[in-house]
Amino acid sequence: MKIKILIISFIVCFFNCKSQDCPQGINVLPMYGDVKKCKEQIQSDKEFLAEMDSKFNNRKDASKSLVNAGWDYFYKKDYNTAMKRFNQAWLTYPELYEIYWGFGNLIAVQGNAENAMQYFDLAKKYKPENSDFYSSTAIAYSQIFFKNNNTELLKKAIKDLETGLKIDSKNAKLYSLMSTSYFYLNDIKKAKEYFKKADEIDGSIINDEYRKIISSK
Repeated sequence: MKIKILIISFIVCFFNCKSQDCPQGINVLPMYGDVKKCKEQIQSDKEFLAEMDSKFNNRKDASKSLVNAGWDYFYKKDYNTAMKRFNQAWLTYPELYEIYWGFGNLIAVQGNAENAMQYFDLAKKYKPENSDFYSSTAIAYSQIFFKNNNTELLKKAIKDLETGLKIDSKNAKLYSLMSTSYFYLNDIKKAKEYFKKADEIDGSIINDEYRKIISSK
C-alpha cells in the first residue's frame, strides 16, 4: 500500500497544463476550488481515476488510501500536499466523511476557521454519530471568538459540545472544551465542573497552563 501511495504522490495533477484557460493552483483548495476545469485537467482526472481503478478493488478503498496519506502529510505539517491528497480522495469517492474533516482541519489550521465550518458540517452529514466532529467545530467557534470577542460563538460551541457528549459521554476532549468555553464566558463554576469530568476521564487531554489557571480560581 505504501508503494501505491508513493506512486500516487508523484502523479502530476494540474500544474503541467499548457492551456492558458486552465485555472492554476486549484489542487491546494478544497474540492479544487469548485471551479470549472479546463479540458487538460479533465483529461488528467480521467487518467488519475483509471490509475486508481487499476490499483484498487474499488474507488472507496482507493479514496480511503488517499485519505490516510492526507492525514500523514497533515501531521507532518505539509499542508499543501495534504490538501492534494484529500482532493484526490474527494475526486475518487466523495462520500467519505474524513475528506471533509480533512478539508476543515486544513482550512482551520491555516487561520480561516470561518470557512472551515462548512466542511465540518459536511463531515457531520456523512457521519453524524462521530462525536469528534463536535470538538472540531467547537475549536473553530473558539478561534473565531478570539478574533471578534462575540460570546454568542462560545454558546454555539457549547451547543455543539453538548451534542457531542450525547453521542459519547466519555469523551474527555469534549469535557475539556466545555470547561474552557465556560471559562471564557466567566462561568467559573461550570468551567470547574467540566474540568473535573475531563480530568477524571483522561487528565492528559488538559493543557498544563489551563490546569494551573483553573486550579487557581
